[in-house]
Amino acid sequence: MSLSGGAGVRTLYLIRHAEPEDCGVLLGRTDSLLTARGQLAAAQLSSLRVQTVFSSPLRRAVDTALHLKPPIVLPELAEIDFGQWDGLYWKDIQRRWPDLVAAKEKDWFGVTPPGGEPWDAFVARLERMWPRILAAKAPIAVVAHAAVNSVLSHWLGGPEPLGFHQHYCEVLTFSLPHDRT
Repeated sequence: MSLSGGAGVRTLYLIRHAEPEDCGVLLGRTDSLLTARGQLAAAQLSSLRVQTVFSSPLRRAVDTALHLKPPIVLPELAEIDFGQWDGLYWKDIQRRWPDLVAAKEKDWFGVTPPGGEPWDAFVARLERMWPRILAAKAPIAVVAHAAVNSVLSHWLGGPEPLGFHQHYCEVLTFSLPHDRT
């Protein structure tokens, strides 16, 4: 993977935040710090040459983005809100809400956790800020979360959100249209 955009190429780097302290749980809006290992991984991003950095407002994303340059924080890039499931292990969610979990597993995007954000509202939130990212000076870095990046990656030609996977601090590289629209 090249770490800098070539001449005439508009590059967007889609980065998942580094490893958070609260690993293994649904970590929607829980504002977790990075682990020491996460900080070390994020520090390696400093070699990435970017003009514009956008970040989720959650600390794990901002702390990762700061290794690139001070980010433009966009509230719309916050992870999906898992409501009452946020911060819980999946096994605990299965135990407390077995019927809802069964429904969610059959229709992941159609079933919303109690107090959570519906998938359609989440995608609409991302659609509102997407033109701002596309209009930014490239190379561009977006530092966000698994669900956020699953949608953005799909819009850039990647897999459907349900088939998306990105490791902590993994950098995905995309070429953008030259017209910035």
